[in-house]
Amino acid sequence: MKNLLKMFALMAILFAVSMPADAQLGNLVKKVNKGLDKITTKADVATGQATQQENGVIVMNPVRKSMAVEVVEAIGRSTSENFGDVELVLRVNVKEPVNSIALCGSWGQGKTQAFDADGNVYQTEYPSVSKRYDVTEGLPIKIVVKPFLKVHKSAIQFAVVKLVAKCGEASGEMTLKNVPITWDPEEE
Repeated sequence: MKNLLKMFALMAILFAVSMPADAQLGNLVKKVNKGLDKITTKADVATGQATQQENGVIVMNPVRKSMAVEVVEAIGRSTSENFGDVELVLRVNVKEPVNSIALCGSWGQGKTQAFDADGNVYQTEYPSVSKRYDVTEGLPIKIVVKPFLKVHKSAIQFAVVKLVAKCGEASGEMTLKNVPITWDPEEE
């Protein structure tokens, strides 16, 4: 009986000792992933695969030869005490003679989603449906993307936003990183 009790005590101690090691390993994996993401992003910016705006937003635009995209702002509007909807405002400048572009939706390359730093995933009302916008070559226009719904108001930025873009024959999944959210701004 004493041996059985000792064995249970030993197993309990081993279990308790292994838990912090697992937690430490989990933190180490998170730090390595963040480091790799920063390296990848810096390499993308250095090679022209991505651009970094003055506000820290990084734009990875697969259709950059057809249109330039700049994040103007992300505006959160409260729908309850803890949640709200966030509109993404972009400035788009088309570089080729087309009458319209499409944003959001999917063409097999992905669907419109946003992720916060806690790993929460947000979608627009119809994440697979694209919206067409009338454009003129060389004339920048402001576009308000369909809002991301039920966003936690504790989110101060989207770590990643993915949306599909189509301009003429070019299409692909655009990635926006570090998009700050302004909650319930004062209307002027």
